[in-house]
Amino acid sequence: MHQRPSLSSLLRGNWFLLGLLAVVSVGTYGHSWLTLLAELSWLQTGLVFSVMWMMAAPVPFELVARTLSRPLPGLLATAINMGLIPLLALCLTPLMTPDLAGGLLVASTVPSTLASAAVWTRRAGGDDTVAIFVTLLTNLGCVVITPLWLMLLLGVQVELKLSELVQSLAIVVVLPIALAQTMRINRSFCALAERSKHNWAVLCQCGILVMVLLGSIQMGKRLAADSGTANSLTLAQIVGVTLAAIAIHVVALVFAWHAAKWLGVARPQRIAVSLSGSQKTLMVGLKLAIDCGVSILPMVVFHISQLLIDSVIVQWWSRGGAAAEQTASVKTIASSAELSSGPSPRYRSPGDRSSDAGR
Repeated sequence: MHQRPSLSSLLRGNWFLLGLLAVVSVGTYGHSWLTLLAELSWLQTGLVFSVMWMMAAPVPFELVARTLSRPLPGLLATAINMGLIPLLALCLTPLMTPDLAGGLLVASTVPSTLASAAVWTRRAGGDDTVAIFVTLLTNLGCVVITPLWLMLLLGVQVELKLSELVQSLAIVVVLPIALAQTMRINRSFCALAERSKHNWAVLCQCGILVMVLLGSIQMGKRLAADSGTANSLTLAQIVGVTLAAIAIHVVALVFAWHAAKWLGVARPQRIAVSLSGSQKTLMVGLKLAIDCGVSILPMVVFHISQLLIDSVIVQWWSRGGAAAEQTASVKTIASSAELSSGPSPRYRSPGDRSSDAGR
């Protein structure tokens, strides 16, 4: 007879989901008191830098080199993120107002998220080096791909400066990874990173919660500014764009999983392809939405909903991975015992043994 889980165990298992709901509520409804926090550009940069460093520190360099030498999973995730998702968004825009439709198209063309995909991939037992690789590919590729999509879908010309993006990526992605890998030369640091992997993963999730809070503050400011104007949103419109963002993310995630499986990609890399291929970054999306003069609501909703959905999927995958490992270990032990015992000796009668002695 199964015991019902206690309240403390439920809170430990679902603290991130509860935290997401809390920070979204606080940021949206308390934006007027938190505006100064959202304007601290160095805070978001520092958060992403810290998260990427804590993600890269426990990863041996051999895994990073292997990811670069086998780029198929990363290329597949990039194609889904920058190619399939904009087409999915285009199919849903006729159901929305021009302002929301434009915001959804902008959200669909921005690169993969900088930190949360790698954090989720590790929690699910996947290969987070692939997720980091996809971050680099999509963020560099968006210099060319995103302006082309926006010109084609919105008729808006947006110039993304390569030098600024490369500088941003160098600071928040390349530099922390290089620093962490350099520090791994010290064996004591390697041992510390291995022991602290779980605690650092929790800190990474806390960093993501703060980033979501900053995005929620921006959403609250925009909703308050549009209130009572021609751009004021109805509840039906908010629900509609939320459902559209959820549908796009889920379809992209499921497609990525099955496409990677069809191509023979192993489960750890398949998890990374699914998560990094379907997630979008808030940092670039907010800036582009403002530059294009469209609503930032779809970008914020897309970012928050992907974290909520993926946190549930990651828990499911992590439990499935643990069960698979346990089953595999049991099979390995059983097969090893069978091999070590060898074939059972044939019973031989005393007469047989005497005949052997006569020989």
